[in-house]
Amino acid sequence: MSNDNFEMLIRSVGADGHVSVEDVNFLRKNVFADGVVSRAELAALFALAEKAPQGDKEWPDYFAEAAADFFLREEEPHGYLTENEFEHLKSWIARDGARASSIELGLLVALMEKATATPPAMAEFAADQFRRLISGRKGGPRISTADADLLRRYFYAAAGDGSIAITREEAELLFDLHEITYAADNDPAWSDLFIKGIAAHLMAHVGYRPLPREEALRLHEWVKDQTVNPAGFFGRMVSGGLSGIREAYGRKQTLAGRKNEDDAIAAAIAEQVSAQEADWLADRIGRNGKYDDIERALLAFMRDLGADLPPKLAALVQKAA
Repeated sequence: MSNDNFEMLIRSVGADGHVSVEDVNFLRKNVFADGVVSRAELAALFALAEKAPQGDKEWPDYFAEAAADFFLREEEPHGYLTENEFEHLKSWIARDGARASSIELGLLVALMEKATATPPAMAEFAADQFRRLISGRKGGPRISTADADLLRRYFYAAAGDGSIAITREEAELLFDLHEITYAADNDPAWSDLFIKGIAAHLMAHVGYRPLPREEALRLHEWVKDQTVNPAGFFGRMVSGGLSGIREAYGRKQTLAGRKNEDDAIAAAIAEQVSAQEADWLADRIGRNGKYDDIERALLAFMRDLGADLPPKLAALVQKAA
């Protein structure tokens, strides 16, 4: 296809700022029938996303799929996002100091999910873009259902900062977004994600090592299960000692087998929280001296552990009770 014909075809899409499912089918069949195969085509796809960031749900999915596939097969070995590719990607997303749009953030998360490995700086870059997107939202900061879903994927992306574990940096992002949207009418999915994410961080082992794939998938299924009450679940685990941990955790097993059960149990044990983690939580949750429903749920979770809490956290739990 000549450049003139290519540009004419892609110019015909998204003129009203919206890309429909019919437009996506047109792109698949007539514009990128062989996928995105060159930097020029990738640039055209990004230009379309900038011109028309809104659309039917098939549009962000297609954009992320097409662009991610290009980056992950551009250089050998396939499946890795190189430092050079990451810099190139950043130059498009953060052009002239701009912040990433939702559709571009979806691409970052898709790359972290699909890639065997991504540059260490990518997780931090994505986190900063989440902060900028949500804090700069027209009409005021707010976390929507789509935001919460994308954040959930980001926290548990295979090539992310800590894979299944929630790292300190990711927990800081959760608290930052909570403070940014403290008074907003956030989607209920946000409170669920916040509580489970902070709980997962507090329960992670020092020196955490990635779980075998089977166990990682099983834990991921638990993370996606929004029927779980984290305070009740972990509380039952601890109150029953090791046998309680085995029983409660076993009930959440949704994949076949119990291979590497000891590793999975060790990763979920919640018998105590280190003094360092307790101090961090006390500092973050008490920063503005107020406790909203989400923060009170977190403190109830800590209280329900039934374990001896470090003094600073025990005082905070008592104060917010």
